[in-house]
Amino acid sequence: GRCVMGTLRSGLASQLTSPVPEVTYGVAPTLTGTKFSAFKSETLELKKTPKQGIGLLAGKLYPVAARRVVTEWTMAGGIVMDLPARGLQQWLFPMFGSYGQAKSAFAEDGVTLAYSAVHAPGPLEGNSFALQKGVPSADTGAIEPLTYVGCKIASWELNVVKAEIAQLILSIEGRNELGGTMNSDPLNGSLPGLVAYAAPATGGVFTFLQGSVFIGGTVTTTAGVSSITTPVKAANVKSCNIKHTVPLDLERFFLGNGSFKAEPLQNALRVITGSMTVEWLSTEALYDAFAADTPTALQLQLLGPSIGSGSDFSTFTVLIPNIFFDGESPKIPGETVITQTLPFTGVDDGVNNVIQALYWSLDSA
Repeated sequence: GRCVMGTLRSGLASQLTSPVPEVTYGVAPTLTGTKFSAFKSETLELKKTPKQGIGLLAGKLYPVAARRVVTEWTMAGGIVMDLPARGLQQWLFPMFGSYGQAKSAFAEDGVTLAYSAVHAPGPLEGNSFALQKGVPSADTGAIEPLTYVGCKIASWELNVVKAEIAQLILSIEGRNELGGTMNSDPLNGSLPGLVAYAAPATGGVFTFLQGSVFIGGTVTTTAGVSSITTPVKAANVKSCNIKHTVPLDLERFFLGNGSFKAEPLQNALRVITGSMTVEWLSTEALYDAFAADTPTALQLQLLGPSIGSGSDFSTFTVLIPNIFFDGESPKIPGETVITQTLPFTGVDDGVNNVIQALYWSLDSA
């Protein structure tokens, strides 16, 4: 249960909303009734660029306060969370840019009474979101709201490591932080109030325990959805990491915009990278793919708690139809079991979704 306000005065009383879509870039939407996300830590913060004029004046030995001005305001930061089996849907849209995709809608299955959603890459332009965090004060325990507007996910990273819960790391770029007496934001004239907390649905987390990596197989795409047949389950995988980056122009500051940036636009090709650590096996299959620079498909599949009344499990799958392994050759450091670290790069094969996520859960929205 949640303690009454004032009984806790630490991060134990903090709260963080899920993304709330903005109608207009940088304008705080109505936050009432929004969903909340469980998280481990966050570094969202206001950033300002102060400039101090020099102005040599006879007899002055120090900078003059009247010549100090803030030329730019912005916000940025990260969020770290255990990869959730419930409540991930709101994050997947800004992660992939899958706004408005037909296959991103939920479809109920009559056996499990669960819902599936497929997310493929799409443009971030014209789509932004707001977040609000509640920060507990140390003196009274009052939860002070800080609201972030004009947000986009610049990069996300999924880490699955031996004996650990899968970790999702989000890097966010935004327009402004609204808090306290605010900073004369021309798009937001009043401070959004603290949203009443509503506990997110409990549904467990995805872990290394029920994770698998599949390599190879044949990828086909039908009606915008890519699928893989006859892949081979990679053996003796100790960890897998996937990172997706969207380069954004963060310098869109113009005269008359009140020191706030306009909507960031993608200004370079997106980057998909990752890495696997595996034990060195006699088949040398992964080594051969690395040495010959042979493209192959990779699918990371995570199973969570059982869902519905059937035998299905909540599932999160990331499919990259075309990757190249960038290294390395096996090394013998001593008496230990030999391992091989294989960084990889995902590229566009011109046919299938370059990267795609499937989320199968009890969430209906």
